[in-house]
Amino acid sequence: MTDLDHALDRFVTRLRARLNAGAREYGSTTFERPAAELIDEIQQELEDVCGWSFLLWVRLDRLREHVARLGAAGEHRE
Repeated sequence: MTDLDHALDRFVTRLRARLNAGAREYGSTTFERPAAELIDEIQQELEDVCGWSFLLWVRLDRLREHVARLGAAGEHRE
């Protein structure tokens, strides 16, 4: 099994668990909700994903700066 296969298996397992948890909590009401409510819910989720992505981007940018400083410091020691 490749790393990609393993990652996909983990993703599907987690997705299935979330769907099952939602089914236990909400039953079939999700399928009966008005489409406009589902659109609002999806938009909110996408806003969350974008927000978390931005936070991760900032952290990675800071990490890049830190790595660059470490690299520059290492070059001066040689």
